[in-house]
Amino acid sequence: MKNLQVRKKTETGDTLSELGILYYVMDRQEEALSYYTRALEIQEKFLNPENLGAVRTLNRIAFYYKGMERPEKAEELFVRALRLLEKLAEKEPENRKVMGYTAGTLNNLGVLLSEMGKLEEAEETYGQALKLQEKVYGKEHPQIAQTLNNLALLYFQTTRYEKALILYTRSLEIMEDMGKTEHTGFATTLNNLAGVYVQKGRNEKALELYTRALEIRERILGPDSPEVAKTLNNLGELYRILGQHKKALPLYTRALKIYESTLGPAHPDVGTTLNNLAGLHESMGEYETAIDLYEKALDIIEKEYGPDHPYFKITRNNLLGLYEKMERSWRAEL
Repeated sequence: MKNLQVRKKTETGDTLSELGILYYVMDRQEEALSYYTRALEIQEKFLNPENLGAVRTLNRIAFYYKGMERPEKAEELFVRALRLLEKLAEKEPENRKVMGYTAGTLNNLGVLLSEMGKLEEAEETYGQALKLQEKVYGKEHPQIAQTLNNLALLYFQTTRYEKALILYTRSLEIMEDMGKTEHTGFATTLNNLAGVYVQKGRNEKALELYTRALEIRERILGPDSPEVAKTLNNLGELYRILGQHKKALPLYTRALKIYESTLGPAHPDVGTTLNNLAGLHESMGEYETAIDLYEKALDIIEKEYGPDHPYFKITRNNLLGLYEKMERSWRAEL
């Protein structure tokens, strides 16, 4: 009888947590948080290695606060979930379920720390997640591939391109071995690895990977997906670097149309693409068109991020640099 009561209460807690997800997806944030909180009150009372509902709910609340742009609160909740898991691991150190949840929570925390600019902490956290994942799942598993991707991105952001190259390549090999090549995650890894090759000056290899990523994204997501637009932007930038302006122009233009139609004309991705397109027209010597596009990009980016954001400063500097270039050209003609 007691076991039946416990099971009913845990099921109630799990149901409340699932309702929280539903309301979160429906953008009814206050109600989502209310359900999460009620679920957690029940689930924490019955936490054990086979019933980790409290850990799931803490992760969900952390994502809630992350979405609300309260990263410190999200970090606090991920850490709280890890402390619960540590207590369980002390009782059953080899429990695979506990280790799996710990690895997943560490990975989530690593992403958050990376976004917060706490890169050393993020790197250490990803490393801990990978060790646990390999212990639980072996060397090949989709979650390992995901954590490798996250750590590779961190290495890319900190200009450790060789390390990023190794991890992205390993991630791709795992997904290929598991037959996960027709998957958005595989396309994302191809896209990211291509960016590493660009930084290393291996443009032909980058072109091959971007093209492959684009084909997969178009097949899976459709031709008008924002993810398709991302790869179009990257391909356009690569062709611009190679001086192949006629190939770059339709790619940027198509990316811009996708973003405007799916995300709206004032979305930051529209601003970024306008900046890229302006740079292309500048490279082609079409300065007036470039100025118009830079100014449109600045207006969008300032409204979204403000004048102190790096994206705004980059675009403003691009425009000022063009004005200086034009002034030098005028002086040379005098």
